[in-house]
Amino acid sequence: MDDFLRGKKLAMRFLAARMYTSREIFDRLRRKGYSTELAEEIVSELIGEGLIDDKRYAEFYISDNVNIGYKGVYRIKQELLRKGVPGSIIERVIANADVDCETALREFVRQKLSVTEIGTRKDYERFRAMLARRGYSLSEINEVLSEYDFDFRNK
Repeated sequence: MDDFLRGKKLAMRFLAARMYTSREIFDRLRRKGYSTELAEEIVSELIGEGLIDDKRYAEFYISDNVNIGYKGVYRIKQELLRKGVPGSIIERVIANADVDCETALREFVRQKLSVTEIGTRKDYERFRAMLARRGYSLSEINEVLSEYDFDFRNK
């Protein structure tokens, strides 16, 4: 069996386990010892067959990470860029995405505050920083946290 078919079978085994971006498949093939040219050829073939689709990957990734992972748009964008999804695709998919980040943030804050004690200003600032690291904007964070009554005067 020639290298192209072996590489394509390997890539298809990767894709049988879960979705990957075109760059992730390319990188995995390179790590397995395939040349740059051959890896590009295999990825192009899989894209042509519809087995790799960065736009579809981004749609699922955004939906899952907002609704299940409770991540904000900024963090999701960075993660998709690291996975090799072009910025133009990310922007287009986010613009058309049917996800509600604010509702996800509200739910995440509600869950966290049910098990986390915010007793001091320092605790509050740590909590806000954690939400910012999850990819939410400060305006989103401030809007959701303004719905809660934090009393720091006695502590």
